[in-house]
Amino acid sequence: MENIAVIFGGKSVEHDISIITGLQVMANLSEKYNIIPIYISREGVWLTGKKLNLVSSYTNFTRSGLLECYLVPHSNSLFIKGRFGTKQKKIDAIVLALHGAYGEDGSIQGLLELTQIPYVGSSVFGSSITMDKVAAKMLMLQNNIKTPKFVYFYGEEFQKDEIGILKKIESELGSKVVVKPCRAGSSIGVSFCQTQKEIVDAINLALCFDNKVIVEEAITNFREVNVAVLGAGNETKISSLEEVVVQQNILSFDQKYINAEKNERIVDVHLDEIVEETLKEYAKKAFYLFELAGVCRMDFFVQEENVFLNEINAIPGSMANYLFKDFSFSEMLDSLLEIANKQKIKKDSLTYLYSSTALLNYENMCGKMHK
Repeated sequence: MENIAVIFGGKSVEHDISIITGLQVMANLSEKYNIIPIYISREGVWLTGKKLNLVSSYTNFTRSGLLECYLVPHSNSLFIKGRFGTKQKKIDAIVLALHGAYGEDGSIQGLLELTQIPYVGSSVFGSSITMDKVAAKMLMLQNNIKTPKFVYFYGEEFQKDEIGILKKIESELGSKVVVKPCRAGSSIGVSFCQTQKEIVDAINLALCFDNKVIVEEAITNFREVNVAVLGAGNETKISSLEEVVVQQNILSFDQKYINAEKNERIVDVHLDEIVEETLKEYAKKAFYLFELAGVCRMDFFVQEENVFLNEINAIPGSMANYLFKDFSFSEMLDSLLEIANKQKIKKDSLTYLYSSTALLNYENMCGKMHK
């Protein structure tokens, strides 16, 4: 039986959402796997134990019954600290259910690249660039993928030249804008603004979550349409389209997760043929361009015949399984693990060694210098 580790939690403002995703994954992994939960606490401590499968363990969290654990480079094992020493448990693959900082941004992907363990999801490049909204939008624009107009700046720039930045926002984007932390998700720290005072307040709020802020034009009279992409490289499967109908200008954290039942979500929605074709083409192109793997969700704005790719979620909540109608969550996880193994085989087939005389030449040069 294969040992499949599921990593969730993390030092992120999206900590709670990651726990939910982790619990959903563990509940839907096939019984043919031995599931090993790895919970990263808000303080960054890695813990494992059977009770991590229960949602009740997190409402009044204690470390009772849990053991600290860790991964090391060039190993396919989880090292678990116990009363009588450290034990090793072989890990066949890892499902990442982390959201936000240190989990969706390439940080943990870098660690996993140093181990010998296949993992579900995108590698360092795809994870880090999709987490950075500015970098992602720049790459989109360079490759003719429409995205809302934007400006960005760092906290120290705003402190030094608040008036200049506000003038730039007004001249390039107009008076109605959306202010966001550049590298955060789940709509945390996101504000819709219509006045200069609202913009200043929103920027200060965003700076609580990231030192880099992006301000986007507010697209009006739009339909918010999401689509998920599953696969790797050019071998992809596009999900059904989902339209999210909200009463406000942005979908807030509370609307997404606390009062989600009040949102109207229309799955398998159909758009104008040309618009739908453009949206799916953007999705496939971005998936390949950003070197994504596993499953991701892309959020679009559709304004009449205009299609804007707004954001890419490299690790979507619930793995966006509900958007794929022709297989179950369990079957999707099987596919994701298969993709992870194929990606690992591809990487292992590359050559990382190169023989040269550089060291010998350097040794000779050092010898001459010391004579």
